[in-house]
Amino acid sequence: MRCVLVSHFHWDREWYRTFEAYRGRLVDAVDQVLDLVAADPGYRFVLDGQAILLEDYVAVRPERRDELARGLRTGRLAAGPWYVQPDVLLPSGESLVRNLTIGRAVAAGFGPVARTGYVPDSFGHPAMLPAVLAGFGLATFVYWRGNGAELARTGARWRWLAPDGSAVTAILLPEGYFNAACLPDDPDDAARGLASTVRRLREAHGDPVVLMNGFDHMLPDPHTAAVTARLASLLDEPVDRALLDDAVAELPVPQAEHTGELLGARLANLLPGVWSTRMAIKLANRSCETLLQGWVEPWAALGRIVGCPDERASIAHAWRMLVQNHAHDSICGCSLDAVADRTMARFEEAHGLAAATLARVLERLAGQGAARRTPPTLAQEIAVFNPSPHARTDVVRVPLDAYPAMRIPLGVPAFAPLALAASDPPGFTAGGRAVRVLPSDDPARLRWLPGQTPFDVELVAHDVPAFGVRRIRLEPAEAVPDLVDEGCDIAADDVAVVVRDDGTLDVRLGAAAFDGCFAIEDDGDRGDSYDCDPVAGAVELAHVEWTRRRHVSGIATLEVRRRLRIPRALAADRMSRSTEPADVWLTTEARVAPGVPRVDVRVRVENGSADHRLRLRFPTGRPAAAARAATTFGVATRPTAARDDAGWVHPAPRTFPHQGWVSANGLTVVAPGLPEAEVTPDGTIAVTLLRAIGWIARYDLRTRPVPAGPPMEIPGAQARQPLEAHLALLAGEDPPAAWDAELGLHGVIAGGEPGLDAGRSMLALEPAPLVLSALKPADDGAGIVVRVLNPTACATVAVLRFGFPVAVGHGVRLDETPSAERVELDADVMTFAVPAFALRSVRIVPK
Repeated sequence: MRCVLVSHFHWDREWYRTFEAYRGRLVDAVDQVLDLVAADPGYRFVLDGQAILLEDYVAVRPERRDELARGLRTGRLAAGPWYVQPDVLLPSGESLVRNLTIGRAVAAGFGPVARTGYVPDSFGHPAMLPAVLAGFGLATFVYWRGNGAELARTGARWRWLAPDGSAVTAILLPEGYFNAACLPDDPDDAARGLASTVRRLREAHGDPVVLMNGFDHMLPDPHTAAVTARLASLLDEPVDRALLDDAVAELPVPQAEHTGELLGARLANLLPGVWSTRMAIKLANRSCETLLQGWVEPWAALGRIVGCPDERASIAHAWRMLVQNHAHDSICGCSLDAVADRTMARFEEAHGLAAATLARVLERLAGQGAARRTPPTLAQEIAVFNPSPHARTDVVRVPLDAYPAMRIPLGVPAFAPLALAASDPPGFTAGGRAVRVLPSDDPARLRWLPGQTPFDVELVAHDVPAFGVRRIRLEPAEAVPDLVDEGCDIAADDVAVVVRDDGTLDVRLGAAAFDGCFAIEDDGDRGDSYDCDPVAGAVELAHVEWTRRRHVSGIATLEVRRRLRIPRALAADRMSRSTEPADVWLTTEARVAPGVPRVDVRVRVENGSADHRLRLRFPTGRPAAAARAATTFGVATRPTAARDDAGWVHPAPRTFPHQGWVSANGLTVVAPGLPEAEVTPDGTIAVTLLRAIGWIARYDLRTRPVPAGPPMEIPGAQARQPLEAHLALLAGEDPPAAWDAELGLHGVIAGGEPGLDAGRSMLALEPAPLVLSALKPADDGAGIVVRVLNPTACATVAVLRFGFPVAVGHGVRLDETPSAERVELDADVMTFAVPAFALRSVRIVPK
């Protein structure tokens, strides 16, 4: 028999208080922890498994840094391995890898890093989390939320296998991370209460019994030495005070096994409403992740090979800001309005740094040189970059901004031709064919003269090489505007879109047809930031109008604007919807282009109503028993039938989280940043566009019988600001194509000294089903790291073809330390096995 008391706190960095308000109390708590470590030789304390608390504390207590480091070195304190305690479903898989990477580096700057994958309060866990933890050498996973029916088979200690076979020992905290929290001041009273807890847990779940002595934002109990002595006497057995690593060490390998995600609520609230609360946060997060992992890291890695500066520092700083937002109460949006504002500000800063870094790299590669000066002519060459490991034909939109736009030679202002052209934008041709010239709606674009309208060119770039560039010459010409009318259909090749009278779209993708896409469903929502509690309601379509734009290049758009009349809010009793109406404006702009086998759609919603959930519906035309959806490092099968949640404390949701796309009956809806979806038995894909609510938590929900947080009002979560998302519709299930649709192409003005030759492919990946998960500079600067995901059930051999000489290559784990996987390198072609559902990473060192 073994009984262990683990003193700790769970520290939400920001939630129902702001970060600084919480830090004010963090200082008090860590001060007392350090005092206890100094005064009580047997005292141990876990700093919540996240390393950012070390930074937050020493920023205002620098004089105690050595005490903190000494506590870690002597095994009295534990910190890490995470940087922040994350939500593990909403951030991308690569974000989880960066979280652990940063967390280990920060913690290691003070002392040893905790060895347990401790995730006590995340709202569910993805199936590949064991692979993520194992990729950092973490063999144990300690958690509270997420179990469903499998709990009856696994018990509280079991072996969790990822779909690729990676495994960790999972240890459930069946009564939470607070089962020994807030002990009575009298040691005898405390010991008697704990003895009852020990007997109950031992009878239900066996040994070891882990008593979690802590709670959210609480000062440590100072008398654990006396309490554990009394408890040992009552139990007639030793009671250790230990760190979590020690509490779970040397456990026998459990017999019970389980493969799959943890999205149940058998013992604890799941809180699935966070997948759609404050959708602006989700969209901003996905935009930052895509920019960093899909664009900045790959081109910084490849640019370094051909002579560009080392951008690892700027990339690391952007990731650090982004990962700070992945704390579960931040990205989930279940927090104060002031916290949400701070979260959005971090996204803006991270995105701005990433975008500026990408511009610096691509413009150098395009030949602009260190000054990045634009040639002083109207005619320009543009360089179109492809971020995919296969050749692409796609639409690219390129801003035509001069740098510098204005100079003052000898004190006399002189404007570049492109800057002057913003007063009356000309037309342009590429290869003798007109390209679209579009006004920019970006208020941050430079304007030197009154009435100027910065402008872009938009065109189809053909056969851009895999991780390569295509240079296209633009010549000024007579303007060729779009043909604008009220036609109801657009088409390019075998892709077509027709708008119906109700504003929905009939879409043809090759031989497949899907009618009534972008239908609207709107229910009242009497829930809170954690859970939707729907109130039935109908949508009145008050007005529909559309505009068709067709360009001679073949690019065509169909903009549909709908005015919806829905109840303004809930009624006073919160059980029904108000009879007073409000307007919600929904704009969908569908675009087709020759050579691009999908429909791209920009969606904008201007919300005038409160307390409701608005979803976009995509009927597939026939019933579906299951759907498929992108998930963390993989693809999940989602049954459409209701789950059996008998005996759960929290009803099972019909919705599910996804990582970018959902597919059913041959239709794939790519919806990055809109991570909540449902597929109904009739085969309709429903994607949540927004959920407008006004409370962190309420105690009167029908969909959640157990409280989840403080009943504090958050009017900013009513989604009153315009919201814009970008979706795409594809035929069939094709994860690389869905990622291509999200990434797009990127173009910049080119210069005369290119760092990358046009037509050269720097890296290509085969076969087609494999997904390039990461291409990045190695953390230590020695080469680049390539990570490949096999989302299929069939093992395959990855083939990487490099457009540069390679000196050496070998397999690495997610933490970029060497792995045992075999890699073959022959004449700049690398091959390695990728098992079914697996991730494999390799390090390449160029010659």
